[in-house]
Amino acid sequence: MWQGLDIFLAVVEHGSFSKAALALDVSTSHVSRQIQQLEQRLGTLLLQRTTRSINLTDAGKHYAAKLKLIQQELSEANDQLLGGQQIPKGHIRITGAGDFVANSVAPVIAEFCLQYPEVTVEIDFNNRNVDLVEDGFDLAIRFGRMRDSSLIARKLTSRPMTLVASSDYLNQHPAPTHPHELSQHNCLLAANNRWRFAIDDNIEEVKVSGNWRTNHPHALLQACLQGLGISHLARDIVEPHLASGALFTLLDEFQVTDNASWLVYPRKDLMPYRVRLLIDFLLDRFNTPTD
Repeated sequence: MWQGLDIFLAVVEHGSFSKAALALDVSTSHVSRQIQQLEQRLGTLLLQRTTRSINLTDAGKHYAAKLKLIQQELSEANDQLLGGQQIPKGHIRITGAGDFVANSVAPVIAEFCLQYPEVTVEIDFNNRNVDLVEDGFDLAIRFGRMRDSSLIARKLTSRPMTLVASSDYLNQHPAPTHPHELSQHNCLLAANNRWRFAIDDNIEEVKVSGNWRTNHPHALLQACLQGLGISHLARDIVEPHLASGALFTLLDEFQVTDNASWLVYPRKDLMPYRVRLLIDFLLDRFNTPTD
């Protein structure tokens, strides 16, 4: 019943038969044979093979996701039996992006690794919104507002947004006095071209446009400092430049304050002890109440 499942998961993780074989220290032909036998037992195709690549079928995607959940539960059971509740050990995969993760969160995770040397951590800096279960991540660090999801989201820290521009830009363009006037300005865009403001006791999305778009906040900041346009950034990113007088805030009375950085993860009852410990460690360092 269980034969070939570990090989199937290794192929999913590594993306090829040869890499899975290398990781498992077996032959590529053994991997191929085990996958074929597994598909025959299940009566369905799990992997679509070409001469250059392999891809999961829809059935393979669902099957892999279910197996990863089972794998997590087995790992948790083993941890408990082997004393893992006292000495956390094993690998943690994290996905996150941006300077806040690199400069503020990563040092705390490094502190965690110093305290628990039998835990290994991998941080993938990627802006795409990954599927934590299917892509094999234990934890995501995300910025913004959390929408309804099957995942659990815990606020790591509040990070309100602020609207900023340089003196060079404001010398050439009159400062807006209302969010609706942003249509007359060059707005430097990230992922979203609709900025949220508190207008007449309601939260309103204002559509903006401009000639600069990037998914990296530091690139937005640099363009703003050079006088290219108005930017909407987390306050902590621009704070040093406000203090130095390089940037000025705009429309402060219209700003909303519900943006935050979040820890996002699958259901907690399926979580390995080492991941639960890291989450509590991060929440404690950022002074966020734990469960």
